[in-house]
Amino acid sequence: MHSELEQAQEPYTQCMDCAMRKMALFNRVPHEQLDWTQDYRVGQYQLKSKDCLYLEGDEHNNIYTLFDGFVKLYKTLKNGKIQVMRFASPGDLLGFQGDLSGPMHHGAQALTDCLLCAFPKDKVNKMLSKHMEIASEMITKNARIMAVCQEHLLSIGARNARERIAFSLFELNHRMTMLQRFRSKGGATKTIYLPLTQEDLADAVGLTPIHVNRTLRKMKDEKLIQCGKGSIVVLDKQALQKIACFDTRLLEAGMMF
Repeated sequence: MHSELEQAQEPYTQCMDCAMRKMALFNRVPHEQLDWTQDYRVGQYQLKSKDCLYLEGDEHNNIYTLFDGFVKLYKTLKNGKIQVMRFASPGDLLGFQGDLSGPMHHGAQALTDCLLCAFPKDKVNKMLSKHMEIASEMITKNARIMAVCQEHLLSIGARNARERIAFSLFELNHRMTMLQRFRSKGGATKTIYLPLTQEDLADAVGLTPIHVNRTLRKMKDEKLIQCGKGSIVVLDKQALQKIACFDTRLLEAGMMF
């Protein structure tokens, strides 16, 4: 469902007070210099679960920092099938691509209710040219995303169904664990619910929903995971990591929190 964004209720979160700043684009901007960052943002917006932020081919004027919630980024194939490229989490940048003035190369759909900070594309180019610390952070973020995407490509091409699913579940769970630790400042963590349906997972790992369902049931019987309606909980992180052959340095390298 393609939906118009709803303006979030004011007052908006200020950049210098933003709990997600250390995970987002303004991470390297010194705290005392954050006042100018507000000049590039046009506001905060709400996106309801299952609504689309943008569709493939859309002419979109903004890019976004995901402040809260989860979004899947996907491509639609000629046969109508969906390939999920990645799942975006808080702190991620949405809508940025090489050709900022062209139509969107992919779609973005909310998996949960989301809150986003919007930045006009014409201002983003000026910001990157003027502030090298932001351009440097953009390069680091894109390099990390590329490394994870390459591992997912390896999964689809060379790993079996169990390994593919284990990799995707562990990768997202580890990201959410790091996010939770950051938000709690090292305090106690809560149970993490991955906001994935079996269809979302199937589209991410290149398998049919039936094959994914069969594999998840086996993992559930082994007490590796717990499945609920539209969510999955990882119960045995170490076992899942071993199946996935996942190196956590893939996500943690260069992290500043």
